[in-house]
This record gives sequence, structure tokens and C-alpha cells, in this order.
Amino acid sequence: MNARLSSQQALSIERASRQPQVVAALQRVLPAHALLWHSEDTTPYECDGLTAYRERPLVVALPETHEQVQAVLKACHALAVPVVARGAGTGLSGGAMPHRLGVTLSLAKFNQILGIDPLARTATV
Repeated sequence: MNARLSSQQALSIERASRQPQVVAALQRVLPAHALLWHSEDTTPYECDGLTAYRERPLVVALPETHEQVQAVLKACHALAVPVVARGAGTGLSGGAMPHRLGVTLSLAKFNQILGIDPLARTATV
């Protein structure tokens, strides 16, 4: 008799099969130092300043140019992979909570302010 997989087991299997595909796609658009997928490298990205909830992302992308951001988003869209943008990780609202089967797009390297639009409440970095 075959036992049914628990939802946790099913997620683990999906994660293991999905990760190589996502890593391969992102390796085509990012330099090696800008891509993290081993658990010891992605663990620091499992939460922001709100540490009550944790989830390790499938992959962490660390782009350095807006062209790399665009390439990551296009690759993830083509694979139907969720993307969660993350700044410095200091937020306390859980807004940068990683997706277990998704990419955390770290924007920490975008640390120069090019312009601020107070009306639209946006910054170009």
C-alpha cells in the first residue's frame, strides 16, 4: 500500500526538483557571486527584522544593475517563479517574507540614491 505524502514532504520534493532549474536560469543572467542557493547561504534571508516568521527562500539573487534586476524578473516570470523584493532586511512588518519556492531579490547593493519623488513616495536608487 502506498502512503500519501504529507504537504511538507510534497513541498520538499517540489523544492528539490525546482531549485536546479531556477539556479540554471539565473546563472545565465547573474555573475556567480550574485546568486545564493545553498542552505547555509540563504538562511540569513529567511526573515527580515520580524523574526517571528521564517522561511528559507529557494534562491537569493543579488543583482548589481537595473539590467540584472530586469533579467532576473524575466527569467522568474518565464518559469512562473514567485519573486519577493527585499531591501536591507530591517523591516518589522514581514513585507520581505521569502517564498519557499521563490526567489528573494535582494536590492541591498542598490545603495546610492539618484532621485526622490515625494509626491509619488518613490526613490530611484
